[in-house]
Amino acid sequence: MRVLRTLAAYRVLASCFLVIAFQALAQETPASLSDEDEAASYLSAFKQRALDAAFDSGARVKGVAYIDDKGRLHERTMFSSEADVRGVQIDSYLEAMGGEASLDAVQVSEDARCQLWTGKGSSSGLVAIRLTSGPAREASESALRQEEERRIITALQRSLSASGFRVLAPTGPKPNSYQDTTYARALVGDWSEGPAPDFSVAVSVRMLADDREENDFYINHPGLASIVYVISSTAKPVKFAVMLSFSQPAATREMGDFRALIETGAYRALESGEWVMEQDEDDLDDWVAAATEEFAEATHCLPRVFTVRRDGPEQFSVDAGRSRGVSEGTWLLVGDRQLMVNNVVSDMTLDTLVMLRVVRADDHRALAQPLPSGQGALVSQGELLGTLP
Repeated sequence: MRVLRTLAAYRVLASCFLVIAFQALAQETPASLSDEDEAASYLSAFKQRALDAAFDSGARVKGVAYIDDKGRLHERTMFSSEADVRGVQIDSYLEAMGGEASLDAVQVSEDARCQLWTGKGSSSGLVAIRLTSGPAREASESALRQEEERRIITALQRSLSASGFRVLAPTGPKPNSYQDTTYARALVGDWSEGPAPDFSVAVSVRMLADDREENDFYINHPGLASIVYVISSTAKPVKFAVMLSFSQPAATREMGDFRALIETGAYRALESGEWVMEQDEDDLDDWVAAATEEFAEATHCLPRVFTVRRDGPEQFSVDAGRSRGVSEGTWLLVGDRQLMVNNVVSDMTLDTLVMLRVVRADDHRALAQPLPSGQGALVSQGELLGTLP
């Protein structure tokens, strides 16, 4: 009977939490978190939402009662999982249930991911375009490849912008080797790649020298797209192996590779001597648009995370600034990689969550301090990632 009463109490308590969480989440926008009380309420609501997502992913609650060797009755509320289980049980969460509680590590399913993360959508995404093509074998090859890169980048910028993303200016590869001096390290350091983006797309264009390289490309990548153009008798046949690789850098998450073989022709203009490509850009635009659409779908219900480092007991540095919506007074939700990237809900990942308030920000960096009530949180000693509520 005591077990039944425990389960009944849990159902009532969970219903109350759901009503409170729904009311709080209905007003969840960064602008609504104007003070510490609202930030604390958001943190509580997020934890409840994470629990709901864990239950929807296969977590189960069980009541257990037993009598020890001294005749004392003990009750225990336990959570188990029929989903992907990682880790061990830790008795720390849901103290309001009047006893010990334990939540196994449960990985939130793809179907429940949108219940856990309710971001602002793709319009909040900042995308970096990085050129990763290797060195050219000769000058004419370099000129032709650069023209193809220009066409692909233009199509990417147009397609990403149409999907609601903000696109940074493209950056080229850093030198493979350079003089190891303080000046050289500063000159070609990470800052040369621009601000840390939400997402990144690497563009690789390689000019194929002969049929052997083309056959190898087909064999190794059977699912690649093929774009073939009619070549005039005076043009030089040119074949490009193109790859677009999308990723989320802060989460070290790969988000898809897209390959195409482009067969076209090129000739030199009589007056200028510049290379001219015989290429209808509509087909290239269609292929880039299809790749961008698949990438945009993959970002659905995916938090825009950025790296957070702990500089001291009450000071954190944030690898994002005003260019990504992080300004002074903004509140950030910060947690362990297991939750923020792998969607693993457990006692530990929930107990390490903390709300930070940005106290100083520039375009690409910020400093933040923890919510006073969250100073006692078990801040993870591993990698920390933050996101806007």
